[in-house]
Amino acid sequence: MTTFERILSELGEGLGIDLAPGSDGVAEISAEGRIVLLRADETGERELLVFSTVATAPEGGFPAETLRAALELDLFGRDVAGHHLGLFAGSLLLSATLPLEGLSAEALADRILVLARLAGELSGRLAAADAPASADPGPSGLGGGFLAV
Repeated sequence: MTTFERILSELGEGLGIDLAPGSDGVAEISAEGRIVLLRADETGERELLVFSTVATAPEGGFPAETLRAALELDLFGRDVAGHHLGLFAGSLLLSATLPLEGLSAEALADRILVLARLAGELSGRLAAADAPASADPGPSGLGGGFLAV
């Protein structure tokens, strides 16, 4: 049994569910109404990728405003709380990479909850970015307290 499988087993046991990687090596868990996926490196001993879908592209792809807003959210990692927001296979994903060494089932549960909550929050913020602007962005076009000089 790999470290990844052991941690999943302990987490599942603590939650009263059967939790194990599927034939594709990915485990799936629901948290805060969102699906969170977990995939370890090929050995199941070094690192764990935890990710969730924030938004799925509509027919024809994401509007430019959504992608711009996603890039702004990901800038410097502040709005994504150190996670990563990226585009993969027509979806915007929020992800985190965790070292498996020393990772406990309880710590993983906490990280899953944080990621799921943040994915939900970002999903709402990106949906709002698609809505027509209702406020004047200001003279510089940057919005907020910026002024053109």
